[in-house]
Amino acid sequence: MPKLDMPITDWSREGRAALVQEHREVLALLLHHSLARMAEPYGEQSLLDAFRFDTLEDAVDWCLERFATGNLDPGQLSQSSRTWRLFSQPHFWLSQREGSAGFRRKMQMLEEARWNDAACSKSPEPTDEPVLGPGVQQLIQRLYRTLSELRTRTCPDLVTWWLRATEELRAQWFDLPVPETAHEPSAKKDRSLHVHNAQFRFASLFCKLLHWGKDMPPEQLAVREWLFSPCRNHPPYWRTEEEIAAAMPLQVPKEKRAVQRLRREGVRALLHQLLNTLDEPPDLADAIALMEWTLLRKSVTRTTLATFSLDEGASPELERRIEALPSIPRRHP
Repeated sequence: MPKLDMPITDWSREGRAALVQEHREVLALLLHHSLARMAEPYGEQSLLDAFRFDTLEDAVDWCLERFATGNLDPGQLSQSSRTWRLFSQPHFWLSQREGSAGFRRKMQMLEEARWNDAACSKSPEPTDEPVLGPGVQQLIQRLYRTLSELRTRTCPDLVTWWLRATEELRAQWFDLPVPETAHEPSAKKDRSLHVHNAQFRFASLFCKLLHWGKDMPPEQLAVREWLFSPCRNHPPYWRTEEEIAAAMPLQVPKEKRAVQRLRREGVRALLHQLLNTLDEPPDLADAIALMEWTLLRKSVTRTTLATFSLDEGASPELERRIEALPSIPRRHP
């Protein structure tokens, strides 16, 4: 079998059709394997139903037909996706099927159904431990929903980094397992950046700070495409400037520096909104509010600024506001 990094050199319809005709069996195998792997967490039939396919073979045939006859612009693809690796990227093909917004919506529905099925399948066993109150149960459901949305809008590893970041807190409140990440950096600094990256994105989704309408300011659209759209499941866990530029309206400058400026402005705006929710800690007697506030408080630190290149004097107002945040209060038994 040819290597996945074999380049696709002819992107004309004739060239793409010829590639499918000559290597259909191999390309179909790549697609079938990747789609089956993607379906594993949800069930094959659930994924097929969501994207209007009867069988995996039907999905594979559609993808090959789309590649051979559809309007595909290689300039909109990353360098690695201009190779045979494209046929091992099910997110791309399902986005072709439904559009980016439709893909995100359907993946969120699948995730919610998966979490609900998992919750319903757990049979309660007799225990002497106290039953969680409704407030804690509701908080757990909100955390699950936000983690599901984080995974759908980004990648699986960021969910794991968030779980690691909050492991100690959750051990105090309730127990949730922490899986292994697909990519484990050796440097402590890199791990810290990934943790703060995941915490900030989770907090933004948890607080519903983002807007998903069509008429969005360019900086909001840039940060949405950068940090809250499906990305590759390896560092740095975000989309490239080229991918961001491809999603911007025609009238918005798409040069690299212009895109970087817009995404920085978008992150600054989200950070200011998040800080607005943290000016004062809640009453110590309100355990649920204190849990939420503590999670969010840990999502905004000076390392958060470093994660998005907003440190070293680039955002003095944010630095000042972060330094002025109240410390996390301790509840005494």
